[in-house]
Parts: sequence; structure tokens; C-alpha cells
Amino acid sequence: MLKLEHADTAKLGFVQGWGMASMPKTITDRIEQLKWYIRKTAELGGGVVQFSGMPEDWNDRKLKEVKEVLEETNIAIEIACHVFGGWTILGSLAGENKSEVRALVDAQIKSAHFLGTRIIRSSYGKMCVRYSRYNKSYPLKEHIKYMVDTLKETARICEGEDLYFGLENHADFTGREFAQIYEEVGSKRVGCTLDTANGFTVFSDANDDIEALAPWAITTHIKDIKIEDTDPAQGWVPMIPRGCPIGEGNVNIPRALELLDQQAPFKEELHLVLEQSWMNYDGVKDRAKYDEECLHRGLRYVKSLLGRV
Repeated sequence: MLKLEHADTAKLGFVQGWGMASMPKTITDRIEQLKWYIRKTAELGGGVVQFSGMPEDWNDRKLKEVKEVLEETNIAIEIACHVFGGWTILGSLAGENKSEVRALVDAQIKSAHFLGTRIIRSSYGKMCVRYSRYNKSYPLKEHIKYMVDTLKETARICEGEDLYFGLENHADFTGREFAQIYEEVGSKRVGCTLDTANGFTVFSDANDDIEALAPWAITTHIKDIKIEDTDPAQGWVPMIPRGCPIGEGNVNIPRALELLDQQAPFKEELHLVLEQSWMNYDGVKDRAKYDEECLHRGLRYVKSLLGRV
């Protein structure tokens, strides 16, 4: 157990998609899946869910149903607002079609207010070279300026709406580069959805990224990745990152929790959102059940660090 000042008030949670192996296959509607997922989170002692879909197409009845389940379970929700951070409209909030984009933003802000959340999130990269720091046709300096301009407008909107926006480090830039961006934006309303493992995907030490981004962590993805050997004789680079249960990889999870507990803007009620991806499925017959088993292992580990087992 770590000595965390705010361990008792931190909210554990999950990115929607966890636990789907145990969800009845008869539940196919997306909103019904979200409602099941909220109840599952409460059953496991969680306090927050992170909905990754786009809520602008929800009608009032669907929003009301979700809100009723949130209130019934006392679960908080974070929703996505991809028009703030996605590449396809990056700069649009401050560009020629800003009125069109603002209409999409307003729809998602309306949903956020109705559901009682002050945290909205998104990601920038699309997990390929074109949308990363390695795009040789788009200089990194220009790339970062483009993001700063858009996030400044995002901050202005969030200030007026009493919201906070967390942009995930998402296989695109290093933690130090993101910290530079947030410094230039200069707003408490804009920070990161700190993914504790994604740094490895851009050949950055994820533990160094955590050190850089903890002070900007509006919310989180608590994730782990294990660096595994490969066979260079087969043409592979010598080592690659692979997903694994939290606490079993190369991310210093205890140090991450300590830094977040000390430095995160909302450390008094920090959202510790558990996630895993890019798992090693060698020899695994049922991937969904294996994912669920691994997330239970990670959940037990994080709970042990918080003194909840």
C-alpha cells in the first residue's frame, strides 16, 4: 500500500468496453450497453465510467435513461468531445469553419451538462505515422503550433461552460512535447488524459512522460505495457511494447499514482480510469475472457496500492 494523501477519495473506473465478455449477448443497443456497464462499474467498487463514443446523436430520452442509472449507482461519467482534439478538424475551432464545428461542440456540451460531468476528453493521434510526430511532411514545430491555437480556443469555450478538457497522449507526441503545448495554452481548463503507458508507442519512456504530464492530468488512463524481446533474425527490431495487466509491465504504476496524488489538478477526487490494450494473445483461445481476467488482475493490483483490499 502506498502512502497517498488522497487514496480514499480517488475514483476508480474503466473505459467503456471493459467487462464485455460477461455482458449478456442479448444487449446490443449502445445505450443499453452503457447502462449495463455503469451498473457493472458500481458492482466492482468503481466510481467513474469513461464513455468513448460520440454523444451528439443521443436524443433526450436516451440521455435521461443514462442519467437515471448514473444517479441510481452514484457513478460519475466522462464523455468524449472529439471535435476539440481530432486531427480532421484540428484548428477548425479557430479557423474558417469554426461556426460549423462549434455547433458540434455545443451538442456535446449540452450532453455533458445534462449528465452532470465537468470533464470531457478526446485524443489527437490516430495511431499511424501520418498523425504523429514522425510525419516528415508536417514539421513538428508547425504541428505543435496548430494544436496550441486550437486548444486555446478550446480553453476559452471550456471557461465559459465551466468544463475541463483532457487530451490523451495517444501514440502521437512525447510527454515533454505535450507539456510544452499545455504550457503555451496556459489554461487550467485544458490538460491531458494521462495514459501511463502510451509513451512507449512513440519510443518515449512512459515513466518520463508521467513525470512530465502529472501536473496536467485532468483525468487518466492507468495502463501498463511490457517490453518484450523479439527475434531480430526475422526482421523485427529487438524489443517491442505489448499490453499486459496493470502492475505486470514496465510502467512504474506506484510512482505514477504518487505523482498524480501530489500534482494532478483534481487530486482531491482523482479519476483513475483503468485501461488495457495491445495485449499479447499468443495461445489465447478466448480473447474477450482473457481481457476480462487480466483487467481483474490489474484492478486487484491498483486496489492494493490504494489500500482497498
